[in-house]
Amino acid sequence: METGSDSDQLERVFLRLGHAETDEQLQNIISKFLPPVLLKLSSTQEGVRKKVMELLVHLNKRIKSRPKIQLPVETLLVQYQDPAAVSFVTNFTIIYVKMGYPRLPVEKQCELAPTLLTAMEGKPQPQQDSLMHLLIPTLFHMKYPVESSKSASPFNLAEKPKTVQLLLDFMLDVLLMPYGYVLNESQSRQNSSSAQGSSSNSGGGSGIPQPPPGMSFYAAKRVIGDNPWTPEQLEQVSHTVCS
Repeated sequence: METGSDSDQLERVFLRLGHAETDEQLQNIISKFLPPVLLKLSSTQEGVRKKVMELLVHLNKRIKSRPKIQLPVETLLVQYQDPAAVSFVTNFTIIYVKMGYPRLPVEKQCELAPTLLTAMEGKPQPQQDSLMHLLIPTLFHMKYPVESSKSASPFNLAEKPKTVQLLLDFMLDVLLMPYGYVLNESQSRQNSSSAQGSSSNSGGGSGIPQPPPGMSFYAAKRVIGDNPWTPEQLEQVSHTVCS
């Protein structure tokens, strides 16, 4: 971003966004300014952080109404993995990774798939689950070398035993998930609360959605994710996991 105070820089970004009339202009502004704007969330000045939040709210409205707008996912993933980044920055950065990755062409998603796997290392489990939810469908579209040698693998899994275990656990939950299953979180929570101290509910909540057999509520929730897969996508994912 240009030189000057953080507040002045953010005001200039606001102006540029306001003058963007086409999707191409908006995408260019987002690609250039979104990563550095997110870094401003680490500012010690409350006014700057507030201004960033206002800008992001405005940006989100415009992005969500334009599904073809591409986000700088590759740059965001690098920023997300920066060990020097504060948690406030990474927590917001992954929001835009989750928003932007599914918009990418399939070829670009496949190219960034190994980076998603690397980005999981050392992150909080909810964020690992979110990245896994992005990664798994991509595996169906990737091209794998005939040789099974370590050097031929795009993921270097032998060097990531903890990540491999995360991947296997997630894949097992995927296999247990029925096609088209919908989990009503609010109702399940109400059932859990009402069941405490009430012997009449000890036999189970009739009519209240429950996790599929063999799955916990958390396991079902993380497979469904923020953007549930369609039955067709889940079938592709399950095929990938089995193969």
